[in-house]
Amino acid sequence: ERVLPEDVRRRNRAVAEREASRLARPERRKIGGLEHASKQKSAVLSTPFGYHSTIHKSKEVDENEEWCGPFSVARQMIAKREEARREREEKEEENKESHPLDDIMKEVDNEHKRKAHPSLLWKGKISAEQSEGNIYSKRQKRVQAQKSNMGRISTLFGLCVDFVVTNFEHVEALGNVDSSIRRTVCNELVAINKLDGAAFDVLTEAGMESLEIIDCAEVTQEQLTKSLDLLLPAGLRYLLLHHSGRCFGSNVVNTICKMSSKSKVFAISIAGAYLLQDIDAALMLDSLAKNLSSIEFKACPNLGPSFCKGLSNNYSSCGSGHLLELSLEDLQLSKENLLSLAEIDAMRNLK
Repeated sequence: ERVLPEDVRRRNRAVAEREASRLARPERRKIGGLEHASKQKSAVLSTPFGYHSTIHKSKEVDENEEWCGPFSVARQMIAKREEARREREEKEEENKESHPLDDIMKEVDNEHKRKAHPSLLWKGKISAEQSEGNIYSKRQKRVQAQKSNMGRISTLFGLCVDFVVTNFEHVEALGNVDSSIRRTVCNELVAINKLDGAAFDVLTEAGMESLEIIDCAEVTQEQLTKSLDLLLPAGLRYLLLHHSGRCFGSNVVNTICKMSSKSKVFAISIAGAYLLQDIDAALMLDSLAKNLSSIEFKACPNLGPSFCKGLSNNYSSCGSGHLLELSLEDLQLSKENLLSLAEIDAMRNLK
């Protein structure tokens, strides 16, 4: 085997190291006119790392040639149109002079458009049956609930009401508080299903002007009778009872009639009283007509001709009452009963 001299081996090593250092760096190729169809494929470099990064990135867009097919041409046209629109909007924003009333004028223009085209105000509605199995509606409700609860800080009044309601079994009396506070406590008790007979006794105290219970399902007729014996002589003016099926019957009506001379009831609203008979309702109107000006009955199935006759007798021009409000919903009144109500003179004074 032939052995090279030492000086030749050192010279070959130096040449190899020099070439290795040159090949390890990306080489800047000279940009010139090439006859090859693709400029990217025509240039051959001495490095396996490809083009120099700065030259490649700066010339990549210019050297990219699009195919001349219909879809490629369409994409090019859309891209050019969007670019032209963006440049035009930028120039308009630069040259546009703002005015403090621009937003107001824009809102006025939108209002004119909505009046001219009412379809712009249309919004789709999803019924309850459709929303039960609709994933989108469920997701939308969840987002709305999160937004409504986001950033909400409980007020001091809300914290106090929550504390009272949570420990209501230890409350003996609410004291001299406003009727709105008493109503709020009652609503919260109903919401957590704590409004029973004991809670009702705590809510009713002498000196109240308004007795408003939104759910009397757990209140018995004896409890309501006992409470009215206490409240009517003490100046009760508003009697508002909802879902009063169990509690509002003949015994309660007899108590109201017995206390009529001391009663100052101005408004009465009874809902869901299926025990209230037609003749009892007429007797109650006769006893309260002197001060009673606002009457509302909802879903009382037994009211009929006697009730309508009581209204006619007490609130006509010859009667003693002055009717301002009358609301009747879900009552089984005949056509003759409705016609008799229409003939009452007090209907002209209703507000």
